Amino acid sequence: GLDKAKPIWDAVAMADHFSGNQKLPDPVDGCPNFRRVPGYKVYCCGQPTVAGFEAALTKACGDIYPKDGKIIWINLRQEPDVYVNGVPYCARPPNKIGEYAELGNVKRANVKDDELDFLAVCKDRIKNGGGKLKVVDVQKKQSEIEVKDILPLTDVIEGVKKNFPNLLHMRIPICNSAAPLESARKSNS
Repeated sequence: GLDKAKPIWDAVAMADHFSGNQKLPDPVDGCPNFRRVPGYKVYCCGQPTVAGFEAALTKACGDIYPKDGKIIWINLRQEPDVYVNGVPYCARPPNKIGEYAELGNVKRANVKDDELDFLAVCKDRIKNGGGKLKVVDVQKKQSEIEVKDILPLTDVIEGVKKNFPNLLHMRIPICNSAAPLESARKSNS
């Protein structure tokens, strides 16, 4: 059964996308602030939507690089993410809305477990909410969304691999005010 004593049950579903989060010119739909590091085949972005993953990878590959070539996507998020109707929502402590999470000693393996736990939390809330999920944005505005589908980030990545079969998604959770743990730097999946 579900362990409702875990802290993840207190987490709020915070929208990763919000009005004004696109700051750079030439936006890629669904992939906030997509950009290339000048002189390198390295790209950066905010947490994309399901469609945004495809759009970012298609733009990065262009007509030059094969979609079946090796692509490494590094995700530095500490928080677990779920995708509701194709849009990402992260699990945030209620006192960390609209600011850096700074969750401390988060390990890669724990993020994946927490992601599955947060998915279970959200599904429970949806079931008890008549098919709707309460969410919050970075300005702490609460709303409810009707849920047509919900997926963990791991399932989203597996779906993206259908068109980009050699995509390697690496979770290296870091905190903004500290260097990654040695164990996080040695992870490879």
